[in-house]
Amino acid sequence: MPQVLPLSLGARRPGRIRPELGPLNAALSELGNPHLAYPSILVVGTNGKGSTSAVLDAVLGAHRVRTGLTTSPHLVSVEERIRIAGQDIESANLERLIGRLTAFPDLTFFEAITCAAFLAFAEAGVELAVLEAGMGGSWDATRVADSVVAGLTNVGSDHPSWLGASAIERARDKGGALRAARWAVLGPGVDAGLVPALGAPHAVAASTLVRVDELDGDRVRVSWPGNEIEAALPLPGRHQLANLELALALARAAELAGIAPALEAGAVVGGLAEVRWPGRLGECRIAGRTILVDGAHNPEGAAALAAHLERRGERPNLLFSCLADKAVREMAGRLIPVVGEIVVVELDDERAMAIDRLVSAFPGARRAPDLESALGLLPDPVLATGSLRLVGRLVELAGMGGDR
Repeated sequence: MPQVLPLSLGARRPGRIRPELGPLNAALSELGNPHLAYPSILVVGTNGKGSTSAVLDAVLGAHRVRTGLTTSPHLVSVEERIRIAGQDIESANLERLIGRLTAFPDLTFFEAITCAAFLAFAEAGVELAVLEAGMGGSWDATRVADSVVAGLTNVGSDHPSWLGASAIERARDKGGALRAARWAVLGPGVDAGLVPALGAPHAVAASTLVRVDELDGDRVRVSWPGNEIEAALPLPGRHQLANLELALALARAAELAGIAPALEAGAVVGGLAEVRWPGRLGECRIAGRTILVDGAHNPEGAAALAAHLERRGERPNLLFSCLADKAVREMAGRLIPVVGEIVVVELDDERAMAIDRLVSAFPGARRAPDLESALGLLPDPVLATGSLRLVGRLVELAGMGGDR
């Protein structure tokens, strides 16, 4: 069921995008510039931004840093997008903050949420904010914070109409965030051939600050000058190794920049054990069945998911849906060889891909009118992927919305 959004947020179309920062800067100026009341770390990239941000936030929290975290999109509740000291913002508090933005009716949905996060962080007295960019790196709303540290996970194929048709163009855009930061860190997933296009010669590889090595099973060895630990990989999937290395490298960069304490071995282990980031190779229980859910929503994400299934020797049955602007045929090409039966369903969303396009991309797939019917058509085991909106609907259906 569609979520009821607070006050003026409900009137702002979630899909509206504005590639400029002037209106948001003007609003923040009138509100007293809350985004400049604390230092911040900005995470940009195509995939892995949320996972990296969640790990970074947990590790900083374990070092007794009072953090603010803003991420997007949410799975079930819009309150998930703003966290203070590890806790989702309270609904009444978010409603109050959004209410302050009625004086700025032209702010987009994402601008309003980002503005509310800045206000919440300033009021809560956070010591350091972790900001996940929504789109790109040059004009995303998170860019107004003038972050001291910025990190890049990778440069993929999403949003070509906004960020550029070629990888070089998209790299230039994301590089805008790196160029503006005092410390810029490149994750292991950044293609070396794209580094010159970033235009950030001061950027350093994450591995020069922290090294993460895979051990047997789901354990890793983490090392940085004078320290070495072993810990469980905080999130499932081998692709999370790159996100973990970038997150810890950003924590070290924050230390070197003077905005965070030095990494302590015990706190790192404790922080990694506290990471929670639902919907990324996670499970939910629906009508007594365990459903594997993953938010892969582009070809790169689908490739990482397919590689995970192949390594595990698993061949689940697939429930798929996505938004209309996604590269569905490329995603299908990566997923079809590693899954069994396939059912597609059209999301209850104004940006949903039409069912006929989904069937065309997955030849032989059965169509379902809704999620409950789709699940009924598939035998166990079931994997649901293609969109975080699909994952969110399933998490909501499972009654797991509060499990952050």
